[in-house]
Amino acid sequence: MEIVEVAQTPNPNTMKIVLQLSGEDYKPNTYTSVKDGQPDFINAILELEGIKSIFQAMNFISVDKKSDSNWDDLLPRVTETLENI
Repeated sequence: MEIVEVAQTPNPNTMKIVLQLSGEDYKPNTYTSVKDGQPDFINAILELEGIKSIFQAMNFISVDKKSDSNWDDLLPRVTETLENI
């Protein structure tokens, strides 16, 4: 999956990741745990240690980390997961 942009947000626990997706394929949703029927890339990110939740809307996701996690360690794993989907 192609990543277009990774951007910080006003919330230090949240990163916005713009993806090369067709917006009409996805409806806004918040995901907090791995479940059947969710997009594979959402479940793959949620499986990473330190991820709290993901909000998806059109062509971007907002990834929330747990407060005790560090983006320096976590963000490369998130982007690698997306690039390998």
